[in-house]
Amino acid sequence: MSIFNRSTSTSLIARNTLMLYIRMFLVMGVSLYTSRIVLSQLGAVDYGIYGVVGGIIVMLSFLNGAMSMSTVRFLSFALGKDDTERAGRIFRTAIAIHVILSLIIVLSAETLGLWFLNHYMRIPHDQLSAANMVFQCTVVSFVFAILRTPLSAVIVARERMEVFAVMGVLEVVLKLIVALSLTLLTADKLEAYALLNLATAAILTVAHLIYCRRHFPECRSIRAVYDKELFRPMTGFMSWSTIGMLSWVGKSQGCNILLNLFFGPTVNAAYGLSSQVNTAINGFVQNFTTAINPRITKTFSANDIRHTESLIIYGCKFSFYLLLIVSFPILMATEPILTFWLGDYPAYTPVFIKLVLIISQIESFNYCIGAAIRATGRVKVYEIAIGGIQLLSLPVAYILLRHAMPPQSVFVVIALLSCIALAVRLRLLKMYIPEISISGILHSVFLPSGLISAVCALLYAGYRHLELITTFNPIITIAGSMATVIILEIGIGLNGKERKSIFQTVVKRIA
Repeated sequence: MSIFNRSTSTSLIARNTLMLYIRMFLVMGVSLYTSRIVLSQLGAVDYGIYGVVGGIIVMLSFLNGAMSMSTVRFLSFALGKDDTERAGRIFRTAIAIHVILSLIIVLSAETLGLWFLNHYMRIPHDQLSAANMVFQCTVVSFVFAILRTPLSAVIVARERMEVFAVMGVLEVVLKLIVALSLTLLTADKLEAYALLNLATAAILTVAHLIYCRRHFPECRSIRAVYDKELFRPMTGFMSWSTIGMLSWVGKSQGCNILLNLFFGPTVNAAYGLSSQVNTAINGFVQNFTTAINPRITKTFSANDIRHTESLIIYGCKFSFYLLLIVSFPILMATEPILTFWLGDYPAYTPVFIKLVLIISQIESFNYCIGAAIRATGRVKVYEIAIGGIQLLSLPVAYILLRHAMPPQSVFVVIALLSCIALAVRLRLLKMYIPEISISGILHSVFLPSGLISAVCALLYAGYRHLELITTFNPIITIAGSMATVIILEIGIGLNGKERKSIFQTVVKRIA
């Protein structure tokens, strides 16, 4: 018998998703305004120095993602069994791992990092001292971020997304205060900006620490403990997750380098813009999956496989639908949106963005399937297989480009390999959780998603063939596309029970 009520579970996921969307929009809005203030106060040179010097350390931030994923998985598994004592041991072991990692990063930064900064980076001589100050502050800020990761992971594993949202808003508010403070300063603003950002990192860590100690029993004891039983599996999970993330970074940056070698920096600019769009729209899916993934792990831990399967279906389906509501209007009006956003834009930008949107739709299924596989703890084969498929895009793309194929062929390769990777994920899911019905997932998720995609493809082809893009106002195109997708998803994508549930929820909210 499951310890989780399914209706309560769905309600909690919906509420948590709403909290994360509110957080996302607030963070995006404040961040855009903050960036504008900081750029005007620092100037282009100092702003560039802060970005490139801080980037030496920030490029390691993918490690935080791997560590957070591991900690959330192990905590969720323990909490799914209602084992608070084990959750406490996991938390303290996570602290030990993060302390060790922070020491390694500090040692590397204070030796190799400083050497690279002072001998190879092109920094104006009169700003070299300030650049070193920025570097030191960034190192300490990153250490705070690492030590904060187990605390943030507890909040996510406990599904307290309203707190996770508040912490995110607190971060951007503090950064806004930092930006506004620059307008009052007359001293070296670059050094002041670095110090104030360090203070922000410290405040955020203390805020996480106070909340977690007060509300979660597993966080009562904030100390690093070497637990032999947990240390090896947790570090192993982190290591394989890191390899998986490295393969993703390698694919992304490798393709960018290939485009540079064959076509030059203009095509890199188009690639960079398509990556920005991809990051922005994927935020819609990641907010939803952040809310649902801990629940997938908990139900698997409680051996409620039917509930786990229903969450996978629910998560895959709505990840695809939520993304399509945003991506299809962009697909239909890419050129007008780019003109409004940038004015003039580099060649290939529209086609790159359209292909990236298609790839994102394919990969939207990965989040919940991957969460279920990670819930089993058997990630070695998974990360090697998926990472290998991702990196395969580099030699294939190179061969195509050597044979004078256009730059968009790189994205076509990535899309095809993403389909293969999805099939491998489903195969591994069945291998690791035999009770899962793959045919049920295909029927409930991929059949309706495929039908909706086919209709959208026909609408897009007709729209472009008839050149309606020159007839309709872009706002009408975007609104009409969004409404069309919503109607298709309700009519084709949802079953009767889901439609009834949504209708009742809407009526309840209105009443």
